[in-house]
Amino acid sequence: MPQPSYAYACARLSALNKRLLEPQTVQRMADGSVSDAMRALMDVRYGNLPDATEADTERMIEREMTEAMQEVKELSPDPAITDLFLLRADVQNLKVLLKARALGQTETVFTPGGLYERETLTQMVKDKQYKDLPELFCNALNALEKRLEMRVDPRMISVALDRAYLAHALKQSQKNPVFSQYFRATADFDNMLTFLRLRATGASIETLDEVILPEGGIKYTDLYGAYELSFDSLNRVLNNSVCREALLQGLNAMQRTGNIAEVEKARDNYLVSLLSSHKYETDTIYPIVGYYLAKEREGRAVRLIITAKRNRLNDSVIRERLVMLYGER
Repeated sequence: MPQPSYAYACARLSALNKRLLEPQTVQRMADGSVSDAMRALMDVRYGNLPDATEADTERMIEREMTEAMQEVKELSPDPAITDLFLLRADVQNLKVLLKARALGQTETVFTPGGLYERETLTQMVKDKQYKDLPELFCNALNALEKRLEMRVDPRMISVALDRAYLAHALKQSQKNPVFSQYFRATADFDNMLTFLRLRATGASIETLDEVILPEGGIKYTDLYGAYELSFDSLNRVLNNSVCREALLQGLNAMQRTGNIAEVEKARDNYLVSLLSSHKYETDTIYPIVGYYLAKEREGRAVRLIITAKRNRLNDSVIRERLVMLYGER
């Protein structure tokens, strides 16, 4: 097998990108029946499961994401960066496994595409041994296990893993300006979303301290200072953020519509556009990461459409959620 190089990756990505679901295909799936959607997937051999039915949707997505993960690992000349994105699936799986253990559940849904096998993560959680994970994860999970001995709180599990992941990503991406910007923007958007949700529920300011993620550009002290102030005061909080304008657009749209999903959409559009602006730089890692993120987005779209069709949701709901995934077209 050829050694990973950007020239080799570029050639392979040219073929792989052609296999992504085209926007017209996704739209056709959204406009038709569940049978039409499945037929469209069969036509492009999505998941490579002949005669698959709607009941096989998750298995199809799992096969696609597992293959994408293997492609990225084989193609990447810079695994320190690409592993950051594959690791997100492992974070989700660790959350599920820890919550299942704490609540005495045996059935779990596994998110495909991560760095670790299902059996490996399951054994880690069973044995409470995390030395094979990155250092920040190992430290966070060891501390979490001690807290879980005293009190089981599912939210505590999610926050601990989200903090560990983002701290790890911020540290690992420091030398790459694009990915450093990507993860600092992720921190700012996610902390702002947490801030807005807590304010909307009337939670105390002390609750913010329990769930806040590592800083991107927005300072903790600024968020705390604005917690009980007017919505307009948030402008000052954003001054140090790398994604200030995108955050402002999301906040302004939220103020007009009353829907916090506007901020989520602004976040997703910003992160996608950040990498899209580098997708033709064929001597860099950006197109490889961009391909994997496109596969993630594709899988979410497939799941959304099939689930919505199966549950007879209104087509307008599907269109609105697809806009969240792909932006305006």
